[in-house]
Amino acid sequence: MTPTRATKRIVTAAVAILLAITLSGCMTTGQEAVASYLNSDRRSHGLRSLPTSESLNRKAQAWADHLARSGSLSHSRLSSGVSGCWRRLAENVGYGSSARAVQTAYMKSSGHRANVLNSVWTHVGVGYAKRGSRVYTVQVFMQAC
Repeated sequence: MTPTRATKRIVTAAVAILLAITLSGCMTTGQEAVASYLNSDRRSHGLRSLPTSESLNRKAQAWADHLARSGSLSHSRLSSGVSGCWRRLAENVGYGSSARAVQTAYMKSSGHRANVLNSVWTHVGVGYAKRGSRVYTVQVFMQAC
C-alpha cells in the first residue's frame, strides 16, 4: 500500500469514528417525534419551541426505558439527575399506541396540557420507549436560572 492510500484509509477511519461519536449524542427517532409533537402543540398556541437539553434528554430517556421495562406508569424523582441551575421542573409521563397518541392524551389532560403550554419553560428533555405495542413517553420541563 502506498503512503497516500494508507493516509486516506486512516483519515476515512478517523472521520467514521468521529461521526459515530457525534451521532451517539443525538436523539433517537422516537425522541425526535416526542419533541416534534410537543413543540408543534406549543407553536399552535403561540408559544416558542423548546430546545432540548442533553442532560434532560438522558433523564427522560432513562425514565421512559424504566417505565417500559416495568410496564407501569409513575413519575420519576424529578430533581434526580438534573444538573445546572434551575428554578422549576415538571414532568409528563404517559403511554399509548404511538408518540402522537400520547401527546394527544397530554393535551386532553389539564395538568399535562398546563405543563406543555407553560411559557416559563426554557428547556425540555424527552424520552421514548416501546414495550410490545405500547409506547411510553416522558417530557421533563425546566426553567433555567
